[in-house]
Amino acid sequence: MASSSSSRLAFCLGLITGPVAVLLVVAALVIGASVSGWAYVVGAVVTSTGLLTKRWRKRRGLTRVGLALLLLVASARLLLVEGGGLHTLRLPDEGRRLTNRLLDERDGTMLAAHALLLTGRLPRSETRDFIPALEGAFTRLRNAEGPVATPAIATWLGLQSPDAFDAVVIPPEGKAAPEVAVVMLHGYTGNFAVYCWQMSRAARAISALTVCPSVGPSGDWWSRRGEETLERTFAWLARRGVRRVYLGGLSNGGVGVSVLAGRVAHPGLELRGLVLLSGGSSKAPPPRVPVLLVEGKHDSMMPARLMREIARRAGSLATYVEVDSGHFAFLDRYEQCERAIASWLVDRERAARG
Repeated sequence: MASSSSSRLAFCLGLITGPVAVLLVVAALVIGASVSGWAYVVGAVVTSTGLLTKRWRKRRGLTRVGLALLLLVASARLLLVEGGGLHTLRLPDEGRRLTNRLLDERDGTMLAAHALLLTGRLPRSETRDFIPALEGAFTRLRNAEGPVATPAIATWLGLQSPDAFDAVVIPPEGKAAPEVAVVMLHGYTGNFAVYCWQMSRAARAISALTVCPSVGPSGDWWSRRGEETLERTFAWLARRGVRRVYLGGLSNGGVGVSVLAGRVAHPGLELRGLVLLSGGSSKAPPPRVPVLLVEGKHDSMMPARLMREIARRAGSLATYVEVDSGHFAFLDRYEQCERAIASWLVDRERAARG
């Protein structure tokens, strides 16, 4: 009797997990899932098949095989994923959240990107090159760093707070204790290692440490928690011996930079300049340090006219670079953007030495 009841319960559970497994297969095919992503999908399919098997007592091993595969993939990612020169730390205590290693950032991001396109959450004018550019960025990251942890998981689980927030930390090559850092604030949908890694490619032109803290899915850096998170990031950098800092932001992060540049400071850090990527606020006070603005000519989410107005108000402190792209210029025109940022950083450091 007990065996019959457990069989019915397993079958009912399979009726729930079965459709989910089918959806996962479709999603994996659409996004071209990673090896670990496909392993999770296969584990889910095998588990659901075992649960739905009518002759439950004879085929219960199928469910065990599926669950074992899911556990094996999760364990492998927990043990092996980190990244060669890219680290996801919980600041300010420099701990690590194991949850950030469970899923491949590429799989979750590509799935979210396709969902945004299907639901019309992105303007049509911004979608043409978005998916291929995102795919290319993840390919470059994987080739350079291998599997990496992502702060996006903890972000969407609501775990980020000023007292314990994830940050992607990328030290410069061959520089044990850099005195200069580039801090980049993320945009809407949260912090992603791939964007921070792209910024680090420009920052290495001045042998700078790159740090990208997390605030939450909405990227509301202008809020009190955003301000406190940046304050604690600056304090952590000062304790590490950093003396000069450049503050950058992408999309909503650029808006946050515009607002917080005049609010947040640390006595041990010299703010050398600002980098606004596809985002900024014309309502914030004009910057009092040099500012680089990199903008897509066809940006419909943070229009170019807005960025031009910020540059106009900044006057001689501003360097404005416009590329033939939309809101995702940092992805589909990454070489131009990286060159512009690297060149500007080198000029700023040279001017400071002079």
